[in-house]
Amino acid sequence: MRLLSLIGLTFATLLGVSFALLNSASVAIHYYIGTRTIPLSLLILIVLVFGIVIGLLASFPSILRLKIENRRLLRVRD
Repeated sequence: MRLLSLIGLTFATLLGVSFALLNSASVAIHYYIGTRTIPLSLLILIVLVFGIVIGLLASFPSILRLKIENRRLLRVRD
């Protein structure tokens, strides 16, 4: 099982490195107070992480509600 995890992690790392190398062009980001130039792959990674965080925050209330209901149902069963 550890070997399979190591192979998967290695594959994901190689995929990420190749993605970063293929998308190394610089893009300008215009803020209200200035401009910054960063690599496209870094911008995509930032947006991906930002989307994951927003998705987790949006699903947190329903997950919390389901956990509370699960505890209540387990107490009723016992």
